[in-house]
Amino acid sequence: MAFVGMKHVVAAPIKTEVAGQAVTYDTGVEIGAAISATVTINRNTEGLYANDALKESDNSITGGTIDLNIDDISDDAAEKILGVKKTAGESQNPTVFHETGEAAPYVGLGYYRVRRLNGVESYRAYWYHKTQLSMANETANTKAGSITWQTPTLNGNIMAVVNDSSGKSKFRDYADFTEESKAIAWLDTKANVAGA
Repeated sequence: MAFVGMKHVVAAPIKTEVAGQAVTYDTGVEIGAAISATVTINRNTEGLYANDALKESDNSITGGTIDLNIDDISDDAAEKILGVKKTAGESQNPTVFHETGEAAPYVGLGYYRVRRLNGVESYRAYWYHKTQLSMANETANTKAGSITWQTPTLNGNIMAVVNDSSGKSKFRDYADFTEESKAIAWLDTKANVAGA
């Protein structure tokens, strides 16, 4: 199995998170067109040593990080997932601003990857139950002879939730689909995207 693409990045602010119950989300939004996602899973790495030898080890997941590169992020999406504010002034050109000390909201986040196996494409959709995103450092470059595309990157922490009666912490779900439209519908339902 090989992955050959990535599409449809969606997110939604968490509305309720009660241990033992499904997380609920406010209305979600497609953030932007996907370029790349780098997910780093953090694990416990402590070992128990006894009699001068490793006797037990634990590699359980403790959380993770995500670096998400997209083509653009609208002001509406930034309001929902980054906690930026817009002035109520002119509707044509509102001022968008970040408040110091204001944390970004917790959001659910998803996208799908295109898989290819024996020449047949399928779609694996991922849903991260709880993340907190922020804009990465910005670099601006002048146009010099040829275009250098400058696209935004979002950095985020991935956290676990106890979202059912099992009592187990979960950080993501994924599902495989033979039809692209079904992967999109699954993500739009998870993210409570309008019209899903």
